[in-house]
This record gives sequence, structure tokens and C-alpha cells, in this order.
Amino acid sequence: MFAFSTVEHMGIILVAAGLGGAEAHLGAVYLITGHAIAKSFCFLAAGALTTIFGTQEIAAVRGIAKFAPFSALAFVAGAFAIAGAPPFAVFFSELMILKAGVDGGHFLVVGLLAFFLVVAFCSIMFHVSRMTFGAPGDHAPVAGAPLSCRLALVAAAVPLVAIGIYVPLALQNLLRAAAAAMGG
Repeated sequence: MFAFSTVEHMGIILVAAGLGGAEAHLGAVYLITGHAIAKSFCFLAAGALTTIFGTQEIAAVRGIAKFAPFSALAFVAGAFAIAGAPPFAVFFSELMILKAGVDGGHFLVVGLLAFFLVVAFCSIMFHVSRMTFGAPGDHAPVAGAPLSCRLALVAAAVPLVAIGIYVPLALQNLLRAAAAAMGG
């Protein structure tokens, strides 16, 4: 499920490149950065769930909140981050791209992009909510997430949250240089 969000984000990056301009290109490189951090976190959370439930099949994983509250919290946080909810970087980068489109007068593109962002967000949240809060199915947990897995999630949560709330000046400069290299 999380792997498909990469396809979505690459499409958004292409839209930003097509819109042109400094703000759209800055949004694109910020999305690339935010996506990389969020995707890493999501795969760590998914790995914890695979360890707990012994399967990668979405339909077989239900009741995460009941069986593994910590992993459920990480899973939901990762889903919000990758789907583009505030206060995560993916949200702010998508907002920058939409704003650049509005500023450039590309209203049809912005409208379509906004519509598809909502569809993608709702699709991810539909599956995440069923997996997290759905009635436990036949596939009972086989083990708990090891301490090393939980520690990795805590460590990965720091940049996940931090880059959405505050972008350090050095990273801002790198993002602006990358956007300039795109032609923005």
C-alpha cells in the first residue's frame, strides 16, 4: 500500500516540474525530501506489523490498535505523513505546489491535482483505519515487535516530524539549490 504512494508522489513532482517557477520547483524538491523520510518511516512501521502478524497481506491484518498499540500509533503516523496530512513535510510541499499553480493561473491543473490528492488520501486512510481499528480477523499476532524495531521507529519519527515543523537553514539552502537546478 505504501509503495503505491511513490507513484502518486512522482506524479505530483512531475506536475510541479510542469508548472515551472521557483515555488513549484521548491515544492517538488521538498516533496522528494519529505517523501524519502516518510517512506522510510512507513516501511519500518510495516516491517513491525509484518513481524507482529506474520504476513504482508493487507486484508489479513486487523485490530492493530488492540494487539500492538505502539505499532498502531507508528503505522497511523506514517500513513498520515505519506498521505499528506499536516504537520508533515508532504503536506506542506503539496500545499506549495498547489499555491504555485494558483499563482501561475493554472486553475484546472490545481483543481485536478487537489481532487486526486483527496482521493489518494482517503484511499490510504480507508485501508489504514480498517487495519488499525477493524475487528481482529483470523490472522492472530504471532509475536510482538522487538525492542530494536520500536527504537528504530522512535529514532525515525524525529526527522519525520521535525522536517514538517521546522526546516533548518542548511536544508533550506540545499532545497533552494536543488530547485534552482531544476530551473526554478
